[in-house]
Amino acid sequence: MRYKQMLAFKMVMQVGSISAAAKKIHISQPAVSNHIAALEQQLGFPLFERRKGRLIPTPDAHYMYEQVQKALSGFEHVEQAAHDIREHRTGSLRIASMPGFSNSLIPELMAEFLAERKGITVTFQTQPSLTIQRWIASDLYDVGFAEMPLIHSGIDCEKFKFNCVCCLPKGHPLLSHKVITPADLDGLPLITLNNDHMTYSPICDAFTRASAELKIVIQTQLFWSAASLVSHGCGIAIIDPFTASFFASDKIEVRPFLPNIEFNIGILNSSAHPKSLLAKEFIKLLQRRLIEAAKSF
Repeated sequence: MRYKQMLAFKMVMQVGSISAAAKKIHISQPAVSNHIAALEQQLGFPLFERRKGRLIPTPDAHYMYEQVQKALSGFEHVEQAAHDIREHRTGSLRIASMPGFSNSLIPELMAEFLAERKGITVTFQTQPSLTIQRWIASDLYDVGFAEMPLIHSGIDCEKFKFNCVCCLPKGHPLLSHKVITPADLDGLPLITLNNDHMTYSPICDAFTRASAELKIVIQTQLFWSAASLVSHGCGIAIIDPFTASFFASDKIEVRPFLPNIEFNIGILNSSAHPKSLLAKEFIKLLQRRLIEAAKSF
């Protein structure tokens, strides 16, 4: 039983004639007649009696009409679902982000993404970068946002490189400098991330080359907590520009830092599983925002 046969039958039942049904579904009268005849042949019993040029539904036709209505309703639901998927208005999206961006960039992008997509649901998790890599490789999440380097296999990754900035408390004497260097920070209290973070060794090397004392007073796991510590006057930190931009306020000032301390991040998805249309659209939005950020920082 084909869709067009059921649609032709439904229209004839509703409007009472072949000609009117043909107009309703925008096909020729012979086509409607052929669909009805083919349907009757498949069913093995007549649906209409022909009396003086009129079609009179049989009792069996009335019963079939109820069933066809249900079937066509299912088809229409599938068509609507396909339309909603094409227009990115339905479905689900699983996003995992490293902590700092879970508090700033990702919520901002998610609000923009969901503004015109009221029918979708999002699962959003914050985890360390290595956990995110493992989740993406296992296809537990659709989109991941994590620090580099990439450790796990089975991941497609688009990498972005930014330079860290110097974050100082409001009113600090070094704010008279347009650019901060290790020589400027010689012997001053610094807040750094832990020894295994990508920025730790380059910062140490920069101070060594400048023959400047690296006086670490606090080590922490996240840029977010480093910026918060700076805001409370605990020291100075060299952090990623996204966190610095978010914290820039009455308590924190930001200056460029030289030599460049790279901060490398990536947009991740599974290389073994295809991306949904929703995931592709969110990745496009994230890519666009990171490209804009690279120009502004």
